[in-house]
Amino acid sequence: MKVSRWQCVVLAFVVMLAAPYATWLSVAQAQAQSQTQTYETMGTVNSILTPPMSGSVEPTAGDAVGAGFLNVMYVPGKALICGLGTVASFGLLVVTLGSAYTGATKIFKEGCHGDWVLTPEHVSGAIPKPNYDYLD
Repeated sequence: MKVSRWQCVVLAFVVMLAAPYATWLSVAQAQAQSQTQTYETMGTVNSILTPPMSGSVEPTAGDAVGAGFLNVMYVPGKALICGLGTVASFGLLVVTLGSAYTGATKIFKEGCHGDWVLTPEHVSGAIPKPNYDYLD
């Protein structure tokens, strides 16, 4: 079987993208294991199946795994939007000869401002959604 150079490049790229998530998944598995042991020490079967509802927004192991899966699309999308926003703001400055710097700044900040990687705290709601009122 002959493997082309492009297939090797694509495979290497996928492995590079997956490497950071392997550490996140191992952390999530360790947290899930310690959480299961905590529930088992409570003594009842019901407490093992359902975590205690305290009303807090503490991240769970599921939030960590969810953040890892969400980042697969979020990080490249954020990079793409930031890059396009940078090009658009530069183009706006060139077309207006620098007089639309406020609009160019808003376009740039819309794509490039904020967190670039989602964490379990983002998914659980411990970190609130960003407020973009400064763009108005």
